[in-house]
Amino acid sequence: MKKRLLGLLAIFGLLLGVLPVGASAAGSGESVIYGGGPFYSGGTATMNSLRSSGYTTVMLWTIHVNSNGDLVYNDQLVVSQGKYVGKAAWPSELASLKQAPTSVKRIEISIGSADVNDFHNIKSLIASQGTGTSSILYKNFSALKTALGADAASFDDEDLYDVNTSVSLGNMLSGLGYKITLCPYSNVTYWKSIKTQLGSKVDRVYLQVYSGGSWNDPAAWSKNLGMPVMPGLDSKTPTYGNTPSQVQSRMTNWKSSAGITGGFMWLYDDMLKYPSYGSPADYAKAINTALGS
Repeated sequence: MKKRLLGLLAIFGLLLGVLPVGASAAGSGESVIYGGGPFYSGGTATMNSLRSSGYTTVMLWTIHVNSNGDLVYNDQLVVSQGKYVGKAAWPSELASLKQAPTSVKRIEISIGSADVNDFHNIKSLIASQGTGTSSILYKNFSALKTALGADAASFDDEDLYDVNTSVSLGNMLSGLGYKITLCPYSNVTYWKSIKTQLGSKVDRVYLQVYSGGSWNDPAAWSKNLGMPVMPGLDSKTPTYGNTPSQVQSRMTNWKSSAGITGGFMWLYDDMLKYPSYGSPADYAKAINTALGS
């Protein structure tokens, strides 16, 4: 009888939407975590940590596009010639992120970063092959979508800033089932043009408010792009970054001044490296608390 009662309580808990410790309640805002190598090599332990962390979105940072169209996650080749060639267990590990009990409901791939030629390579590939079903970009991003099940693709263009290239890529990816998100730190005119041309295909804008974008004003960017942005902050390290309490304070202020409904943290890898400043869950709690979780 005791076991049956516990089972019924567990079922009622799921029906009532009970979430893991630190999880964000539905409609209370979105908390996003960027991560690199650990999201690929960390295995089940990392996935379980993310599921109980309180973040609603996991951002796989980052996909690089080689000149031949190969897709590389950081330094790991994951798609080549239209086929997934990455770690065999990675797709199932990522799929587990959304399995209850979990706070995660969305997975995104980030494309590009600073000091790379990713969007230059994309421009050249589009010029030579287009974005149709026979192009290597279409085949490779289709294979990536099938393997990883990512909900969205986020543009972190810091090397080209060519509107036509990004709009063409966005239209192709949207046709493959990806939502499009943008992650600017400068050049508001460029990002506004992409947002205007892609329209509702863009459902989020992540604004970098650290490093080169540390002086960005979320309210100004929201006004320029016509939608509330989700500002991001860097986690604390010995030389830069924000503690969880600082993140909560700044996100609270932005909720008041800019009406933000989400925020992101950079970077899971650093949180693991410097745990004394705060765990990934501590930073998720900071965002969720600021947004009213």
